[in-house]
Amino acid sequence: MKKDLNLEIGERVRTTRISRGFSRDELAELLGISTLFLSYIECGQRGMSLLTLQNMCKILKVSADYLLLGKETSATCTDEITQAIEELDERYYPLALESINQLKK
Repeated sequence: MKKDLNLEIGERVRTTRISRGFSRDELAELLGISTLFLSYIECGQRGMSLLTLQNMCKILKVSADYLLLGKETSATCTDEITQAIEELDERYYPLALESINQLKK
């Protein structure tokens, strides 16, 4: 059972890392763990500490719910929208606000 869970978590870590554009070396360095250990996590051979999980969620911009359970939370969606708006050039803020208001109708 534990092994199956590690496999599922590892697969979500790997696919999320790739979709966010991180190499295994880059993510391992940001997490302060070895590339080999990250490889073990992604292959489901090892679990990770809560601190590593917390840091991974911050770096990959996903919720712990997603990595552990495969389910996104509404807070994660809100965080992604907020981040997308923050990354916009300020001159596009009025357009973003107008678009959101149109979606609310």
